[in-house]
Amino acid sequence: MSENEPPGTGAPGDATAWHRASDDARDEADGLGDLAESERARERWMLRDDEFLLEADREYVLRDEGRSWWGYVSPLLFGVVLAVMVGDVITTGVGMAMGLDEVNPVAAAVIAEAGLGGLVLLKAMTAVVLLLLPGLTDDARRTFRAGSAVFLLVGLLVVVGNVWAILAVS
Repeated sequence: MSENEPPGTGAPGDATAWHRASDDARDEADGLGDLAESERARERWMLRDDEFLLEADREYVLRDEGRSWWGYVSPLLFGVVLAVMVGDVITTGVGMAMGLDEVNPVAAAVIAEAGLGGLVLLKAMTAVVLLLLPGLTDDARRTFRAGSAVFLLVGLLVVVGNVWAILAVS
């Protein structure tokens, strides 16, 4: 095969077969292909054609495939968030059993009224907010990741502080 010969063609120099093969490969690779001729590509891509755009700025963009915000929730990230929540409840319970007080005034009030079950309820409500908040924003993925990152940072600091206080008392 010569270097000018298109790869994957059935017969040397068969340019028509090469164009069909390359168009099919592009359709498979990115879903774009030739939008004027490919029905499947037109279903996935649309022309961003706002009236204020210059001709040179018009471009094809991927259509919203109707994914819900729930599709942006990472099960792994949410599992880590839940693990930190469980760690906080466990270390808080152990610390309180050893005579330590809850430092967070909101959690202290909830624990005073409902015990550790109240703290579990408070953590569950926090998890629900973390799951529902992305559905209220324009960028669900970024909102979920940012909320999870903030919760993980604060939660890990709380768990480490609890462990430190427990080790200091024992």
